[in-house]
Amino acid sequence: MNYAFLPDLFALTILIVILLVLRQRHPQEQVNMWLLGLFFTFVEAVAHIFYAPNGLPSKVLHVIVMNCYLLAGVVWVWASGDQRRSLRDRLLYLSLNALPLLAMNTLYGMHIFKAEAFLPCVVAGVMISGVTAFYLRRSWRLAVVQISGWFAVGLLVHNGKFREAVYWSLCCVYSIAWFNFRQLLPRKSTGRLAILTGFFIWAAFFLVHPLIVQYRTYADIASHVWNMQKSLISIGMILVMLEEQVSSNRWLALHDELTGLPNRRSFEDGLACALDRAHRSHGSLAVFMLDLNGFKQINDSLGHHAGDQVLCEVSKNLRENVRGFDALARLGGDEFTLIAGLSEKQSVEGLADAIRGAVETPILVEGQAMSVTASLGISIYPDDAQDATRLLRIADLRMYTYKQMPGPQPKLKGLSPTTSL
Repeated sequence: MNYAFLPDLFALTILIVILLVLRQRHPQEQVNMWLLGLFFTFVEAVAHIFYAPNGLPSKVLHVIVMNCYLLAGVVWVWASGDQRRSLRDRLLYLSLNALPLLAMNTLYGMHIFKAEAFLPCVVAGVMISGVTAFYLRRSWRLAVVQISGWFAVGLLVHNGKFREAVYWSLCCVYSIAWFNFRQLLPRKSTGRLAILTGFFIWAAFFLVHPLIVQYRTYADIASHVWNMQKSLISIGMILVMLEEQVSSNRWLALHDELTGLPNRRSFEDGLACALDRAHRSHGSLAVFMLDLNGFKQINDSLGHHAGDQVLCEVSKNLRENVRGFDALARLGGDEFTLIAGLSEKQSVEGLADAIRGAVETPILVEGQAMSVTASLGISIYPDDAQDATRLLRIADLRMYTYKQMPGPQPKLKGLSPTTSL
């Protein structure tokens, strides 16, 4: 047994446990695939402990190690791939392309070094990669790249370089994972740097492994660097999880979780900036406050789930159908607010009508068609007030004044200043 591998195995175990704990506290879909890839890496590390110090490893251990390399790489290609594609297409594409690689790795692990055994795998790889690239990915460029990779494998097999052929294919798989993670992860992420560095080392080692094994002097150094990058990738994945959680918390601090609109805190910051711009440009600004009519009855009669659906649909209609506004936010409950700079092309009456039209757009709630209305209050800078607190207070009071009026709200032909408030 190679007990020298135990410290690295122990470190990898600790990192996997940390990743499991973080996954339990902050569930993320991609983490499951990361853990599956690390599981195959862990199995490979365990099998390596039982390798013979000299000579070829046993066939069973060699098959396990080689196929764990491949399966871990395929899983990471899956985890880093284009998530916009359907689950079926992604699974079918990767499974089909992995089959000839799996057969080739198994032959190599079984110490079958015959060209006639490897060449059927190469032919199958060329055919499968071409067909799947054309019909599942609709990309002739991808087909050319994959077929070229298989031709390189075939050339190495033809020259009797079976180890080079197998490790070249593994290098290609891990290079694809590197490229995908490079596209997927945020550029400023520290975890991205660790993950990309780890996969770069991994791909490079697969490429140079056939050369390193010929120089036993450097084998020990190479094995330590090899184990180092496994921990590097694990640490990178942990950092990415923590960074995504921090980013999510920052977003939730400024947005309403139900509708995705900016919340009160974000709106107040936006209003302060808008007032500053209006003051410097000597312009006018309108603050709109709206409250849905009969919203309590919807909650009482159809349930809170239906009420949440109404809020989401109204938010969506406001976001998509109302133009010319600087900010839109949900203050809480069924209250929304908007800010708009006024100009010759944008009158208060026109903006108010646009808001009502968006709110009253028919929606489906629990399979029932309905149309909601809203009470609208407006305050104008600088006529009504020149600070955010008073503008919001005036708009809020006007909204409730209109809400208490019987019948439909009157059209706004003009607004008198409310300087006493």
